[in-house]
Amino acid sequence: MERFGISREILEKYTFFERGRKIWAFSGKYLEIGDIELIGIKALTKGRVLKPSTAFLRIVGKRASKNVIRLNYEEMLLFMKGEDIERSFPVEPGYVIVVWEEDVLGCGFYKNGVLKSQIPSKYRMQDSWI
Repeated sequence: MERFGISREILEKYTFFERGRKIWAFSGKYLEIGDIELIGIKALTKGRVLKPSTAFLRIVGKRASKNVIRLNYEEMLLFMKGEDIERSFPVEPGYVIVVWEEDVLGCGFYKNGVLKSQIPSKYRMQDSWI
């Protein structure tokens, strides 16, 4: 996860395996114990570039040193609702780790001064929650 400056030592704690376009991660050792469909969490999706999952970033994202966007409270609410945020951030265009205070919120996509939320709809905040 060079893009985020996450060291190899952190990633070496996980075992990664591919299944189709998805890369899964789990801690521990792989055991041959029969017909296991999946184990662990989705870490990445393969496409033109690798897209990190919100779940995986919430685990390893605190160790990131690059391409991290810190939001204020109002921006955090918008991001968690799945809305875009228009503001310039000092990061490279592409997938970013989005943080509020000490919490990793998940994955965003930043390009041309617009941060697009990549939070899965099942994790998004609804107006009825606040």
